[in-house]
Amino acid sequence: MLDPWEIRAARNAASDLAGGRVVVVTGGARRGGIGRAVADAFLRLGDAVVLSDIGTALPSHPDYPVASSDSLADGATDLRALGELITAACDVTDEAQVVRLFDIAEAAYGGVDVLVNCAGLAIGLTPVTQLALADWQVNLDVMATGAFLCAREAARRMEADGRGGRIITIASQAGKTGMPHLAAYCAAKFAVIGLTQSMAAELGEKGITVNAICPGTVDTPLLEVEGGVYEVFARAAGRTKDDYRRRLERRIPMRRLGRPDDIAAAAVYLASAAASFVTGEALNVTGGEEMH
Repeated sequence: MLDPWEIRAARNAASDLAGGRVVVVTGGARRGGIGRAVADAFLRLGDAVVLSDIGTALPSHPDYPVASSDSLADGATDLRALGELITAACDVTDEAQVVRLFDIAEAAYGGVDVLVNCAGLAIGLTPVTQLALADWQVNLDVMATGAFLCAREAARRMEADGRGGRIITIASQAGKTGMPHLAAYCAAKFAVIGLTQSMAAELGEKGITVNAICPGTVDTPLLEVEGGVYEVFARAAGRTKDDYRRRLERRIPMRRLGRPDDIAAAAVYLASAAASFVTGEALNVTGGEEMH
């Protein structure tokens, strides 16, 4: 079987597409977020990117600060200077919207070579005895079911097209080690690692690799939202947010928080020919914060 990148390059040799791959990135609108950094990295390689995010309030949590439609437009303005990009609003928990997202990618570029599942949130950071069912459910809906729907649709298209591909999901160190106040988040991230392994076992013979990335504490805007990680864990420790951050940095062997670019670099690697024999992995990118 030809490497999927060779097939794509041959198919696009006479087209206007600069790079050899088409990359779908979900959860990519938020400035300073992992999804935006992933899109940036692939564009700099000359790939075409379909950038997606929900763009509207969560029905179950209308006050949660999701990336708005303006954020998606803002991302397009910034990133189009780097290369070929289109945007598409998509609620990853809605099966029909996920199908439409991949239809848009196929209509624009003829197929999909790489999916990077970045859609995520931080809701219900509380002791499990106080965890509301709605908070539990939205974590599973967005980060587990959403990853499943997108990965399944990508796999269907890649398998039908016969050129292989790469499916990458942003999991977490919290998908390997349970953490207090993160029961719903951990459950969703543990779930996507299991999904990754099952899909890898099924799809390897089709030339499709399926991997997860497990970031540690990454310095993104989600850390700072009301009720977010800094606030919750600092309060539990009886410290200010700044003091909590300094102590956290000292606990990480690399002595700093992760950056979105660190995670994007891992996605680029897993999507590359260098990782053609890597599948079913949950790759820690934590500065040593997680070693399991």
